[in-house]
Amino acid sequence: MDFGLFEKHETFIKERWLPISVDLMLQEGPEKKISFLKEAQRQASKEIQNIEEKSVFIGFLEIEILNIQNKLSKNGSTKAQMPAQSNETLNTGESHSTGEPVEKIDWEAGLAELTFMFEILFKNKEIGCSMKQYKNRWALIAKHFTVKGEEITSKGLRQAFNQLKINKDEGMPANHETYKTLLTMVQEIED
Repeated sequence: MDFGLFEKHETFIKERWLPISVDLMLQEGPEKKISFLKEAQRQASKEIQNIEEKSVFIGFLEIEILNIQNKLSKNGSTKAQMPAQSNETLNTGESHSTGEPVEKIDWEAGLAELTFMFEILFKNKEIGCSMKQYKNRWALIAKHFTVKGEEITSKGLRQAFNQLKINKDEGMPANHETYKTLLTMVQEIED
């Protein structure tokens, strides 16, 4: 959100938010609160004529929705997040079927090796990874892996991959021969 615009329309936002915030407190459960705020966004988009005011207020409501979703993810609930989920995969560490924590795969090599391995998996059509998920690969990897016992982020993975690209060794991590050998083994198994 553009904070300059927020400050410019702060009085309007506060006046419009006050009755919504009172009704929001009366909503029971995060799912209903999110649904209520989404309805408030739809109403605002119909009622507010000034484009700047409309944009800033809808953005303000989106931040409120995200705050509720963040609280839910910290509490381990994904149920209420699902309708508001964007194309980005949620990293909750929970199974969608049972709600129990899903054990992540602990990668003992570094981030660079992990990104390199998945680049091989996605780029080699014979292995079978869907290129439909290529854009989301970093979020998917962060959801299912830790590196040396530490949580990882899609941002950290992107940075490690970008470092590979500018390395002198043609974008290869230190142990790239091992990964190429694995690739050869996979191809032999398929034949």
